[in-house]
Amino acid sequence: MSATKNPLLNRLHSAPGLSPSQRQIADCLIANMNEAALWGVEELAAKSNTCVATVVRFAKKLDYTGYLEMRKSLVSAAKKQYGRDEQLLQAPVQASATLLEVSRRDVKNIEILLQAVNENLLQKVVKQLVRSRNRLAIGDGVSALMTRQLAYLLINIGLPVLEGNPADFATQVGLLEGKDLLIAISISPYSQETLDAAAYARKRGIPILVFTDSLTSPLAKLASLVLQIPGENLLFTHSLTTFGILTHTIATSIASQAPQRALRKMREVEQVAHRKFTKI
Repeated sequence: MSATKNPLLNRLHSAPGLSPSQRQIADCLIANMNEAALWGVEELAAKSNTCVATVVRFAKKLDYTGYLEMRKSLVSAAKKQYGRDEQLLQAPVQASATLLEVSRRDVKNIEILLQAVNENLLQKVVKQLVRSRNRLAIGDGVSALMTRQLAYLLINIGLPVLEGNPADFATQVGLLEGKDLLIAISISPYSQETLDAAAYARKRGIPILVFTDSLTSPLAKLASLVLQIPGENLLFTHSLTTFGILTHTIATSIASQAPQRALRKMREVEQVAHRKFTKI
C-alpha cells in the first residue's frame, strides 16, 4: 500500500522531532502494519522495546487522542489491505489457546471499564433510567443486539423499554418528550441513523444515555450521560463482555432499590412465559 493512500503510514514516515524511543515505535509499526492492528498498548511497547507511557506519547505525537484512536487507524489500514475475503487474524492453532487469548483481552477490557466508570456516574445513570417516563433504546448492527439485552434486563425488573427500529428511528424519537429518555448505542463504525436520531433528540431537549466505545466518538458528544464499553477482541468486531457487565450492574442496582417489586415483576414475567417452554 502506498503512503499516499495510507494516512497513518504518512504520519509514521513524516512525523517530525521523534525521540529515539518514538522512532523505534514508528519503525516497529512500519515493519508490522498488519499484525500491529491486533496488538494492545502493552504488546506494542514490548515489541518496540519501549514502555507504555512512551507509546501513548508517541500516539499523541502523531495527533491522535491516544493509543486507542491510533489503533483504530491500524485496523482500518489492515482492513483495506486484506479486504473482506481474506483472513487477517491468525488465532492460536489450539482452541484452548484461543480461549485463553480471548479471555485475556476481555480481562483488559474489564480493567478499562472499571477505570472509566465510577460510583457517581453509575448513580446518575440509574436515577435517569428510573425517573424517565418512557425509554427508547436504539442501535443498529451489533448495537441492536445490545439494545435487546438491555431491554430484556430492564423489562424483567419492571422498567419498560421500547426497542427502536433502524428504519424508523426519527419517527420514534419524535414521539419522545423532555420527561422521556433516549438510550443510544453505537460503536465504530458508527451508525449514521443512530447519530442522526440522537442529534434530533438533543435538539428537542430529550436526555440521551449513550453506550459507545470511545469518549471521543461522535455519539458521545451528543450525550447527557455516556458509558464507555471497551471491546477489543481477536476479530474485527466488538466484544460484548463489558456491555453485559454494565447492563447487569445497572439492572441489579435498580432492582436492589425495590427488591420485592422487582421479584414480583420477574415472577409475573416467568408465569407468562412458562407455557412457551418444555418441561423436562
